[in-house]
Amino acid sequence: MTTFFNPFKSAMLISVGALLTFSACNKDTEIEPKPVIKQDFQLAFANGSGSNSSTYLQGKTDLSIGEISFEGKGYQMPSARTARIFVSSEGSEVYSLNYTVGTIDKFLYNGGDNYTHVTQFDASIPLGVKAVRFTKLNDNAASVHNISAVAQYDSLNGMTYLGHQMTVSIGILNLKDMNFGDNFNKAIDLQLPASLKAEGYYVSRIDCPVISNGKIYYGAATSKFNASTGKAEATDKAFSLVLDYPSLKNPTVINTDLVKGATNGYRTPTQYVDEAGDILQMVSNGKELNIVKIKSGNYDASYKFDISSALGRDASSNGWFYVGKGIGYMPYEKVNEEKVQIGVNPSGEPTYSSAWGLLRIDLNSQTVVDLVTPKGLWLQQYQTSVARDGKFYIAFAPVGEQGYIHIFDINSTNPEGTKGAKITSGADQYYIGIY
Repeated sequence: MTTFFNPFKSAMLISVGALLTFSACNKDTEIEPKPVIKQDFQLAFANGSGSNSSTYLQGKTDLSIGEISFEGKGYQMPSARTARIFVSSEGSEVYSLNYTVGTIDKFLYNGGDNYTHVTQFDASIPLGVKAVRFTKLNDNAASVHNISAVAQYDSLNGMTYLGHQMTVSIGILNLKDMNFGDNFNKAIDLQLPASLKAEGYYVSRIDCPVISNGKIYYGAATSKFNASTGKAEATDKAFSLVLDYPSLKNPTVINTDLVKGATNGYRTPTQYVDEAGDILQMVSNGKELNIVKIKSGNYDASYKFDISSALGRDASSNGWFYVGKGIGYMPYEKVNEEKVQIGVNPSGEPTYSSAWGLLRIDLNSQTVVDLVTPKGLWLQQYQTSVARDGKFYIAFAPVGEQGYIHIFDINSTNPEGTKGAKITSGADQYYIGIY
């Protein structure tokens, strides 16, 4: 991999001081108010593919021309790990989770890389856990959530497995006031049906919630515990956590054996509410990719879109982008192909990934188009992309290399998109989203 000058070396060296003086450095105490800009595109950029990484944001009016660089540019989000960022629908407000710390910051976008820090909310205090996850539900509310699962054994001899105790912590964040009010519960007792519990099923992670018909649905990572070995095994089903919304009462789990795998994703959304009010949910197990449908509170046994079969190969994904009328775009890893180094882990050891691509998926005809993308892409940590005026925008650049904004006509099945603005980065730096 070509080595580039790291434009953030100085910032990294003084990161401790920067965090201590965050309010002053990021100018959240300006006396004169700055104009709030709407409808710009905003790009997120990460420096470092390992556990310790910094995250930067800047806006552009037009992504079809010019050159975008974060060298000496970009507003740094507070982040112990890569920040999880969401933007209001008209682009003027930005919300960023400092993952593993549990704080959520709100900013106003003033154009370019100028942002005004409004306030910070520490979700870890009411929820009692720092490693929360965060999803904007709409322009008024967001979900802050976590689940813990601990194996339970008979108290007499400590040998008989009794199932997992699962505790869910959820707060509904009011995005105007930036607090939960009284709409949170840090100790929701989640019980699976007795038969599933006895077989060792348990939910270990939840994320990517959506609201439909008075319920909130969370994608779930589920395992099956083998009591004889004391280890978790891959599940043969797919699950979702469901609660009443906004009361967060009546927690339950729905499941299907039409597909198997996780529905929670990683940092990319996995589920959307379509025009009919049904939930379109991606399921991935590292080999098989599917879209299923949740209808009237349960999995629809009549609908399964086998994306791997339509593509003609094994594939893995962390999520997708629904752009309406049955059309979506899905980043995917080309599993079983040659792997390339993309960074290092917390121990400094190299980490590897097969190349990634992008699919245009049609949920009505259940067909896919494998779009033309650059070689050497790594989209594991890609968070979001945007559709606007009939076009889908995504930032494609191999880690540490030059790339482009790629623009696809949503109504076209042509695998060739058009190249927009040139995007540049340095060693172990990459683009993680367009808002």
